[in-house]
Amino acid sequence: MPSVSQSPRRYYHIANGWTDVNISGKIAGKFSWQLENQHRRQDMQGEYKSETTTGNPYNNLNQHVFRPFIHYQLNPNVRFSLMPFGWIGSNRFAEGKPFAFFSELRVSPQVILTQNLGRLRVDHRFRYEFRWLGKNQELNDKSFVYGGDFSETSYRERFRYQAKLTLPLNKAQMGDKTLYAQAYNELFLNMGKNIGNLYLFDQNRVLVGFGYRLNHHYSVEASYMQQTIFRFNNTDKNNVDLNNILQLNFVLSNVESLFKKTAAH
Repeated sequence: MPSVSQSPRRYYHIANGWTDVNISGKIAGKFSWQLENQHRRQDMQGEYKSETTTGNPYNNLNQHVFRPFIHYQLNPNVRFSLMPFGWIGSNRFAEGKPFAFFSELRVSPQVILTQNLGRLRVDHRFRYEFRWLGKNQELNDKSFVYGGDFSETSYRERFRYQAKLTLPLNKAQMGDKTLYAQAYNELFLNMGKNIGNLYLFDQNRVLVGFGYRLNHHYSVEASYMQQTIFRFNNTDKNNVDLNNILQLNFVLSNVESLFKKTAAH
């Protein structure tokens, strides 16, 4: 009987559509805040039965992600951050369709180191996640304000490293009416006690796309991401999801000055 290491991996391609609204503003001095609300949908998952595939990447709710951050900009090249209380609501899938919903609470410290190489900006993001996963609940389309059931929880930890490149295309540097290209790779590692070698690598994300910064406040982005999730939760411990994701982002920055302008009028 072949061992797990000899068993060939089974890759499953799944269409996804993610939308993200990202809002940020200043607090005082070197402190700022950020709110991220991400809605993730997908075609199918679970047993990967072909009859459940619709070709619609927005067919099923996958996750709601709500992440608030407090940032401290030590200097132009170093930023410390803390997500004091994040909420993630996810569907569980089987037989190619969702069958249960569960919530997760998350606390995440983070550091971003920035390099400027001519016009190219390079961000190195280090994030550590403390995660509390709640109980399975009845399936429905929960909103991101839903709290979840944490009468029983499982605890996990995860480390994430992202290297991101941003390059303005029609101008020498980022400013109003700037078209830019971006790309990143992000590696996820499961941490903590009792993590076997097979489950050390949680996932990897590769993204390429374009953005347009209209002005000091508004930006829009469209990207393609391939998310590789090393599930290894079937009988042969060899299943890997390859999520093909269309990601659309709306970014609203410097909110405090936007309201000042509105009040002035």
